[in-house]
Amino acid sequence: MGLLKGSATFTRYRVIGEMQDGFRDFFDTQIKLHSFKEISTGLEEKSTGWTSSENVLDTDFQYAGYSLGDYVLFCLRIDRKNIPPALLKLKVLEAEKKYAEENNLKKIYKEQRAEIRETVRRELLAHTAPVPSFYEVCWALSESWLILGTLSANVFEDFEELFKRSFNLIPVHFVPWDPAFADSETASALAMLKK
Repeated sequence: MGLLKGSATFTRYRVIGEMQDGFRDFFDTQIKLHSFKEISTGLEEKSTGWTSSENVLDTDFQYAGYSLGDYVLFCLRIDRKNIPPALLKLKVLEAEKKYAEENNLKKIYKEQRAEIRETVRRELLAHTAPVPSFYEVCWALSESWLILGTLSANVFEDFEELFKRSFNLIPVHFVPWDPAFADSETASALAMLKK
């Protein structure tokens, strides 16, 4: 993984909200509660959750292997099932042709097409293997910032939603010129620029 070795691409966040006393125990409970679960039914298209950064198969977090002093290091895992649009289109055309032949129809109506399309999509989903993706998270607890190992806007949405649900805190993209988080000298310089 990039943060542990090699090159890294990441996005920085500020963490907004209050961490109650005993936050590390709360964190331990929540990361296990929201750990990654395999896609259980053939029709689910996406599954998200936390895993260990050292071993992406470890979702039990035994021995608090995520803790490194003031930092916690873990992974966001997202499994997605994607059906290529060209494959879906081809299979739908085949199914429509078969349906028309079996029922001696010259024309298939809109409702029938929609039903055939959904049936084909479900069949393809049931036989499609999910593709896993892993994104490292390094969170400085006392300084209320973290980095997420990606620049993808699609991942941001999944990460932010799961983070809020897991830890009752709000991750906000770090913007260097935000006066609310700047030191006094930078904040006054920003105020002068606005004028």
